[in-house]
Amino acid sequence: MRIKAALAGGLGLIAVAVAVTLAHAPTTTVLSRSTSGAKTLASTTSDAGGCQSGEVLPRDTSAIRLGLFAVTSPAVTVRVLQGSHRITGGTLGVDWSGEGPTVPVARLPRTVSPVEVCFTLKSVASVVELLGRKTPAAEAAIGEGMPLPGRIGIEYLRSGHRSWWSVAVSVARHLGFGHAASGAWDALLVIALAATFITLSSWLVVRELR
Repeated sequence: MRIKAALAGGLGLIAVAVAVTLAHAPTTTVLSRSTSGAKTLASTTSDAGGCQSGEVLPRDTSAIRLGLFAVTSPAVTVRVLQGSHRITGGTLGVDWSGEGPTVPVARLPRTVSPVEVCFTLKSVASVVELLGRKTPAAEAAIGEGMPLPGRIGIEYLRSGHRSWWSVAVSVARHLGFGHAASGAWDALLVIALAATFITLSSWLVVRELR
């Protein structure tokens, strides 16, 4: 009985965690600048920073995603300035990898333009690539006091108004595009197989531990 109770409790906690996660609204991109066809503008193997002027901070922005790529990720700090005044910002620790660190920032209830987005990289342990779009020097971002070959890709994100539950059917349909079974059937089949696997695994665990 104790084994069954522990297993039931564990599965119940997993179900609650999934339900709570799906109740949250997914983050959506409000504005994306200099990200189309992004190329490597520069790279660094040491702590560095840069600033990019002429940006627009949409209202209710809750995170800023930078055009950076790193295998071993550094800590990233973002500051959004209007003139010399810091209007928002945030820090992301060394817990990301790959492309596009997403730095949480304090929300503002209004759109602010123009602004300057500055970032600093700390604890750099490998090559960090700066990704973006090549531009004339007059429009380019500034890195370590020198113009870069272009503007760094920046995305502004905010929490959506619809939870994952409300978009589940739409997401399932998109997952089915291009597969043998059209619509949401592919996603439903995966869910059914996963549920069957969990049920059989639980039954085998209980049987073996009797």
